[in-house]
Amino acid sequence: MVLRNADTGSGGGNPPPADGSGSTPPPATTDPWKRDFLPESMYGATPEETFGKVADAWKGLREEAGKRPQPGKTPEEYAFDASKNEKLAPYFKDAAADPMLKIAQKVAHAVGMPKDQFSGFVTQLYEQAIDAKLLGPVYSPEAEVRALADRLAPGKSWAEAKPIVQKAHADATGFVDVLGKQLQLSDGAKGLLGALVDEADGVELVTALSGAMGKLPGFTLPGVNGGDTGGWTQEKLDAATADERYSPYSPKYDKAFRAQVDAAFQQFYGN
Repeated sequence: MVLRNADTGSGGGNPPPADGSGSTPPPATTDPWKRDFLPESMYGATPEETFGKVADAWKGLREEAGKRPQPGKTPEEYAFDASKNEKLAPYFKDAAADPMLKIAQKVAHAVGMPKDQFSGFVTQLYEQAIDAKLLGPVYSPEAEVRALADRLAPGKSWAEAKPIVQKAHADATGFVDVLGKQLQLSDGAKGLLGALVDEADGVELVTALSGAMGKLPGFTLPGVNGGDTGGWTQEKLDAATADERYSPYSPKYDKAFRAQVDAAFQQFYGN
């Protein structure tokens, strides 16, 4: 039995090694200094040389990071000046108090936007919104007055057109005030109706409406056909509305005087 088993090989019954050498290879040696996150190019012949390479690379990364645009530490650090931009300047006459700009500053700070990029971002945002007509033209009382003068008194000088414009505006204001009262509109509806006369288009519309409605059978504004008018006459109202103190477009505008005349309109047309 022993001889028979011995005939099968010299390993005492164990199969020979695959390579025929009969010996087990030594375990692979590893460098205890090596780390998976460092590329081979960062290793030197000695630990000191490796440290030097890592230190130089770290210094370069720090310098590069220092050159990158930095986010603002507070929303106020995100500055924007539109004074030299003809397209945007009318929308930012008081940028420091603009509510939308304040929101933009807070959002930019919250998302970590580099502060040097904020001005360009806001500029592009508003310019494209204007070009796409998502933002309407800035309201200008002076521009509305001039537009109304061109319609009501074409070819006339401003001195000639001014009383015509003031009377048309006063008549339109009186009409919407009395109409709102007669129809018993809510304050919100009266506000919308009254806002029409803030623009040249609105004055034109109200003037056309008052003229057309005055021709309708049975349509009258209370007070026109009699009643207590408080001593006011149409001539006095015309004179009052022609007074520079009445027009909000005049440098002599008097808010109290305007309120007094508006009340007279109510009394004259609304009784």
